[in-house]
Amino acid sequence: MGIVALVSGGIDSAVMCKIIEKQGEKIFPLFVDYGQIAAKKEWSACQQLFTKCKFPPPIKVDLSGYGKLIPSGLTDINKDIFENAFLPGRNMLFLLVGTAYACSIGEKTIAIGLLSEKTHLFPDQTQEFITNTNFALNSALGYDTIIITPLINFSKSDTIKLACHYNIPLDKTYSCHSGNDKYCGKCISCREIINSGDKRFLPQFEKGD
Repeated sequence: MGIVALVSGGIDSAVMCKIIEKQGEKIFPLFVDYGQIAAKKEWSACQQLFTKCKFPPPIKVDLSGYGKLIPSGLTDINKDIFENAFLPGRNMLFLLVGTAYACSIGEKTIAIGLLSEKTHLFPDQTQEFITNTNFALNSALGYDTIIITPLINFSKSDTIKLACHYNIPLDKTYSCHSGNDKYCGKCISCREIINSGDKRFLPQFEKGD
């Protein structure tokens, strides 16, 4: 049996996959292009990172029309990357696709890399959301699955420390919503890293951020 892991090329999903691997489970990595500005950079990082970590190669699903239909700071360069960061339904979309994919390959577990609820900003980042979504998807698909959140008790600082413990190459990850070569220092993902106080990511930020 295995686990469908929703991955992005970022540090959180890489640590999540390492935890799954350490538990002896087979990983089915799934990358979702939902029309995000950083899709190209994320996908490139995801491929390189998974090769470096010797994870199974990720599968990419193109749902880029979603971001065009529902613009946000993550999908539209004309919107503020921080103030307009919430993309309604994003995590629901991830879990729908992940669960449907699991159903199609005969697996029953889906993993998403949500961090501690203590730092959550949006309603689709809580355990309550996960529980309700799990019930809804099982009802919709007529297929019993379980959604797991291996990082739900960890902060960003904890996740970075775990990445170093597992020898995950930080320079191969990409954790910025801007899609630029250097991290913007403004988006939610960048601010999480900055607030963690960890200095190991500093070379990846724009000069002066």
